[in-house]
Amino acid sequence: MIKLIHHIPGRARFRLPELAANSDTTSWLKKGLMGIQGVSQIRVNEAACSITIHYDTQLLNPERLEERLTLLDWSESETGEHEHEFTRGEIALNVIGTLAASLLPGRWGSLPTLPLIAPTIQEGIESLTEGKLKVEALDAIAIGLASSRGDYRTAMLTQSLLTLGEYMEQETSRNSDRVLSELMTPNTSQVWVKRDGETLQISSDDIHEREVILLGPGDSVPADGRILNGTALVNQSSLTGESVPVRREPDAYLYSGTVIQDGNITMQADKVGSEATTARIAHFIAESLSQQSETQQVTQQMADRRVKITLGVGAAVFALTRDINRLASVFLVDYSCALKLSTPVTFKSIMYRAAQQGILLKGGRAIEQLAEIDTCVFDKTGTLTYGDMEVTDVVCFNEQDCTRELLAIAASVEEHCQHPLSQAIVNAAKHHDLPHIEHGEVEYVIAHGLRSTLNGMPLVIGSRHFLEAHEQVDFSKAESQIADLEQHGRHLLYVSSNHELVGIIGLRDHLRPEVAEVLSQLRKSGIKQLVLLTGDKTSKANEIGKRFGFDLVYAEATPESKSSIVENLQQAGHRVMFIGDGVNDAPALVQADVGMAMAQGTELAQQTADTVLLNSTLHGVAESRQLALEAMKLVKSNIRLAEVVNSGIMLAAAFGKLSPAASAILHNGTTLAVLLRSLAARNG
Repeated sequence: MIKLIHHIPGRARFRLPELAANSDTTSWLKKGLMGIQGVSQIRVNEAACSITIHYDTQLLNPERLEERLTLLDWSESETGEHEHEFTRGEIALNVIGTLAASLLPGRWGSLPTLPLIAPTIQEGIESLTEGKLKVEALDAIAIGLASSRGDYRTAMLTQSLLTLGEYMEQETSRNSDRVLSELMTPNTSQVWVKRDGETLQISSDDIHEREVILLGPGDSVPADGRILNGTALVNQSSLTGESVPVRREPDAYLYSGTVIQDGNITMQADKVGSEATTARIAHFIAESLSQQSETQQVTQQMADRRVKITLGVGAAVFALTRDINRLASVFLVDYSCALKLSTPVTFKSIMYRAAQQGILLKGGRAIEQLAEIDTCVFDKTGTLTYGDMEVTDVVCFNEQDCTRELLAIAASVEEHCQHPLSQAIVNAAKHHDLPHIEHGEVEYVIAHGLRSTLNGMPLVIGSRHFLEAHEQVDFSKAESQIADLEQHGRHLLYVSSNHELVGIIGLRDHLRPEVAEVLSQLRKSGIKQLVLLTGDKTSKANEIGKRFGFDLVYAEATPESKSSIVENLQQAGHRVMFIGDGVNDAPALVQADVGMAMAQGTELAQQTADTVLLNSTLHGVAESRQLALEAMKLVKSNIRLAEVVNSGIMLAAAFGKLSPAASAILHNGTTLAVLLRSLAARNG
């Protein structure tokens, strides 16, 4: 039975008896619990069958945590390699043991030594019995040789340095996890709900249990609950990792953090706040921090090979010299520690630093890919330009001047959509204090526009292609006005009533002032090709391309063509990064070697991307590239440093120039130096 053992505000420790029968499930347990909003850190002690949870006191309490632990389905638990979590208390205990072993005479030094080195010896034996020749076996042999010779001081010194190195790596990981967890806590958004017979727009953190919520395309599901009415395609990539949307009908269950890709639904909230799944937190942290990058896999393999080299050299030295001291000195030189530790710590340090600069790098793989790209594709709207469009022109084709009425009608329909163009129209209506116009139910047609009814007649707002090809609206009477507005670079939305064009709304966006500087920085960082992708007319697109020095310009691009453009560039041999912000960018973000989503981008874009800019500025594009290059340079430098220094130490040990104690100090000192270099990357 789960029991609260110890509690202070913000931290609770529980007895978890299920751990006794479900060993090596720490990773599974952490992934499940980190999805609870308000949980910042988890530490599991499988030996003691306990779990310590750090939490936000404003969102959670021990009773709620105990309830969530009780709901865990252990039949679905997954096993994985368990890693002991080191604490400052263990470091202090090892330091005291080292001092005691140094001061106590003769065999008395074994009293503090043997209990403290026993876990390391046990890990080494388990590694060998499993047929795996890993660093744990080498550590066990080295410490075991020292203690068998009665050199308890060397044994304890080695044990202390190993513990310190492991603790520093784990503490860096915990800090990175905590920062990313805080950054990925779902932001509040505006949602539509039904209360007391009225439809209201409220903040997502004000949703109550059993609240009825209205959701449409692009909306993030703000709570766990069931669909009451409607059918939708739901992107559950944050929950399942699968980017293909699934169809959800009435009575189907939806989870917080998933995204409505198409369709309109009404759902009832069952779990809100800290009780909601908030699956994207668990997904980002689990996938970003637990998956090994290619470099980590290579260095892991290198580390395992170096263990064999160390054992081989030691055996050769002993066969030639029969000197147990030389053998112990050689065995205390371990390349693998520095190789294994430096790469993940470097990546997490860079991720931590990036997060402080407002950039979310989703793991070592994203960093590797960022360092290798040679082509950047920018989707213009919302990326090179600000997402906040503004209405500049309202054109009416009725006999009387009806611009105010047209804008009021458009805003009343567009308020049901989260698209930047829709929000701009709504804001313009609010600015002019225009009334809400009653209309029928709104249907969203992806990448085209909105359908509704007004006074019993069909009302359609959207692109020219949508109205002309799908609604058979005649545009002949508006050609001159359209040409004039396009000449001035306006984005145009068309309004038709009963299949007749009744008006045009023109909007404009603003190029970000930092565009030229960012593109220049990317060039200096080694990017060979800059590509502009836009739905603008060719003349305007070429003007922008020439102004900022883009190598390629794709004008009049459709949402469907974005992914194809990226794929064509890849087939030409380029490593491509795509920067976008919208629902329609998701396929291109997935197709690119690196997908980067802007801060104001949709939930779907941010979930699909490898990198997310958390600040509303384009500077993060160049900064993320520089951080990736710095990370890879540091990783390679650390590998060279570890190889050269440890080879020198091993050579000296083989020729009898170093005692086991000196060998242990120099080797572990090298490991800590490499680790400290990686840790220093956090601060730049």
